[in-house]
Amino acid sequence: MDGQSSASKGNNKAFFSFAFGSMCFLTLFCIAVIVKNDFSGNRYISMSNIISILGLLFITLLSGILFLKEKADTRPMRYFVLILLNIYIANFFSALAISLYRLPDQTRLITLLITMSYFFSMSIFLTLWLYQKQFLENSAVTRAVTIFLSTVLAFYDALLIINLSKPILFLVTEEGVPSYNVVDYITIITDFSCLLLLCVATFSSTQNRNRKFSFLCCIVVPVMFSILSMNHELLSRDIYYWGVMCINVMLPLCLIFFNAHDELENNALRNEAEQTKLRISSMISQMQPHFLYNSLAVIAALCEEDPKLAAEATNAFSKYLRENMDFADKSNPIPFSEELNHIKTYVWLEKLRFPNKLNIEYDINCMAFSVPALSVQPMVENAIKHGICKKRTGGTVRIRSFEGEHFYGVSISDDGIGFDVREKHEDDRQHLGIKNTRYRIREMLGGSLDITSSPGEGTIVSIRIPK
Repeated sequence: MDGQSSASKGNNKAFFSFAFGSMCFLTLFCIAVIVKNDFSGNRYISMSNIISILGLLFITLLSGILFLKEKADTRPMRYFVLILLNIYIANFFSALAISLYRLPDQTRLITLLITMSYFFSMSIFLTLWLYQKQFLENSAVTRAVTIFLSTVLAFYDALLIINLSKPILFLVTEEGVPSYNVVDYITIITDFSCLLLLCVATFSSTQNRNRKFSFLCCIVVPVMFSILSMNHELLSRDIYYWGVMCINVMLPLCLIFFNAHDELENNALRNEAEQTKLRISSMISQMQPHFLYNSLAVIAALCEEDPKLAAEATNAFSKYLRENMDFADKSNPIPFSEELNHIKTYVWLEKLRFPNKLNIEYDINCMAFSVPALSVQPMVENAIKHGICKKRTGGTVRIRSFEGEHFYGVSISDDGIGFDVREKHEDDRQHLGIKNTRYRIREMLGGSLDITSSPGEGTIVSIRIPK
């Protein structure tokens, strides 16, 4: 697989290098032709030639930058490169045609160049659709749009061929300029038909609103350029220049923004997946090895003393591990009742180990609220491990939930050895677990976690969740 991937990258790099080299050569060729033939002194032709040269240079430079990027090998980027090449070729033929204006002996060649420019200008819709399809789900709508768009463009291409012998789209006069007598409504209707198809496909997709809006802003640009460049009544006005600049500059920049936005979203999704894996790993690592080993040791001992209780303990231990894994994968708050059931499973296993040393009291007055998954259970675990188990005579852990006027509360108190909250605790893992839990409660629910403790007097953990 690595060899095939390397070969594919090598082929793409060779193609990009060839394409960039060809664009540089064609740009220089077009500039040479424009400089040679720009002798008419006509303001419109001179300005059009300047804008065409700037457009060719911009797209060539932009393509060179993208071709050198390793990320150009991604599938959406390959279609984006195809769009750039399409725009470049349309602009190239248009620039050559304009450079030959007012040359009477070049009428046939001008007609052919304008025909090629029309063809590639309209093909921009197809390349835009191929690019957009990479971000849409495969559905009946996308398949129908592909068929309809291909049909519309094929019909328009047939009209371009007919136009070479019978002018129905445009006509180049014997003086070598487009005629005002042929009004091109067909191209305008085709433009809006293609635009409508792209809009229908985009709005019917499950993409978010921002992505739909950004893409539709991109596809409006080629429609505006097509209308301006095909309508000969506007050719002598400055509006035409803005249309050419839009197709050569604004459209590529908008698509770069769209592609960058998509890349950021994909990175965010990848980071979220990685964070989920890290949460699972973190939660698994926080399950103290001594708890796992001691629980298995207790179960092993019960197999001889009380097989029925051993089976029950095995089921409880399996439930505890499964819930720990499930909760670790949840990024949203869960009902307090689910967290409480997980706590009871953990406590039941711990009481098997310390039947005469550990006492648990529940005072549950309210469960109609949510908490971050695995936020209360670690506090109970700390109370047992660091409070009760380190006290020779053992003690009691009290778990209480209640409802205040503006918040829900949970408290975990113990009468264990306690500690000085002003000093750094010796157990860094316990300190990190409290810090992470406090952060999740604050960020996910706007709540708080406070700890009150004194050496020899026990510890109270208070959690408040705003209503």
